[in-house]
Amino acid sequence: MRAVLVTTEKNPPALRKLQGLGVRAQLQPPDRIQTLESGTTDLVYLVPAELLKSPGWNEHRVRLARGSRCYIVFGDKLDTRATMAAARDGAHDVLDVKADNDKRWLAALEHAANAQALWWQLYGGQGDVDEERLVGRSTVMKNLRESVQRLAPTDATVLVLGESGTGKERVAEAIHTSGRKGPFVAINCAALPADLLESELFGAEKGAYTGADRAKPGLVEEASGGTLFLDEIGELPLAMQPKLLRFLETRLARRVGSTKEYRTNVRVISATNRNLSSDTETGKFRPDLFYRLSEVILNTPPLRHHAEDIPDLSRLFLRQAAVRVGKNFESLEPELLQKFQLHDWPGNVRELKQAIERLAFHYDGPVMRAAWWEVPPPRTPNTQPAQPLSALAYSGGPQGGGLPPSRRGRVVLARRLLEENAEDLTWIAAQVGVHPTTLYRWRKSGKV
Repeated sequence: MRAVLVTTEKNPPALRKLQGLGVRAQLQPPDRIQTLESGTTDLVYLVPAELLKSPGWNEHRVRLARGSRCYIVFGDKLDTRATMAAARDGAHDVLDVKADNDKRWLAALEHAANAQALWWQLYGGQGDVDEERLVGRSTVMKNLRESVQRLAPTDATVLVLGESGTGKERVAEAIHTSGRKGPFVAINCAALPADLLESELFGAEKGAYTGADRAKPGLVEEASGGTLFLDEIGELPLAMQPKLLRFLETRLARRVGSTKEYRTNVRVISATNRNLSSDTETGKFRPDLFYRLSEVILNTPPLRHHAEDIPDLSRLFLRQAAVRVGKNFESLEPELLQKFQLHDWPGNVRELKQAIERLAFHYDGPVMRAAWWEVPPPRTPNTQPAQPLSALAYSGGPQGGGLPPSRRGRVVLARRLLEENAEDLTWIAAQVGVHPTTLYRWRKSGKV
């Protein structure tokens, strides 16, 4: 066991009892705080209670949190108020130099070191993530980012498929910002009445309908030189579909009430959580429009298929929530992240973000605690997911409706995927929606 003292004192007498534990003083500035690494999980930071009252404490605390470091506050005859203040600030433990014996000190240090070791084992010790649009280190997210990079310079029409809350619009924005300098204009096809959708898309002349007191440009005009994002494209009325199809084929549009056409240079990206392939068979969606929209198809994976990205996503959402609610939140307890990873998240990334924001509204920082979050009861969806992660996973769902949520269904799918590709366990685990260790146990026990 080692310990590092974060202090401005060169020879702190309060720590003489810890001789033999490798105590050494660490002077300011606070940027010397070491980020958690696999070989330093037994290095525990000890912070004197006096430092918590200093002007530079906030900087120390932020660096400790970003380094994924546990720290213990110690002092002489600390009262209840000081102890509670240290705990609210995020201290892993609070020790009294005179009141606590050697056994208590050693136990506290060991517990902090074990917590750091667990953090490293689960999350690799990373305390910070980049503010990027598509966060995640999993294979599926890396593949998605690579697809975005390949598509961005082209003018291909892209259809983004995925369950609700998986970040389809963020994918569209990432394609746009990487490839176009013009505006990004979005419209939700389910949010407007059918009789207004045409004028919103293509514009209207003055007097074209009641209330049209002046000419109005369409969204395809406003997005010229940029990208038009058609969200919930599966809800587009049938009467509107041939008009959109003609625009996609010619890039020519006509305002409502006009006899003249205009041309616009706009890239079109659409998204839906529906199974448009099935809708074309039932007559709910035109096949020719589907083929035109889906020159390239991208799938946004449900969160349960890349649970290893939850720590990075959670830290990003925590920072955003702290700014929104004006509170000092800097980190999440490892136990809370573990609870997050064990949850299925039927609402996907949107549900995770909402859960963190709700905790930020109700509690104070700087550490978001596991005890604050009650795991939601499991939901039984009325319908199967509209679009799975891949065509292979899709074909294995019941009635072709996606990945079955039951454990038995996942075992069946895993067995078939292993028969076709037994080498890439990580990829198969992502398709099935389980952790790779779970898949390994199933395989070892003969279930798959």
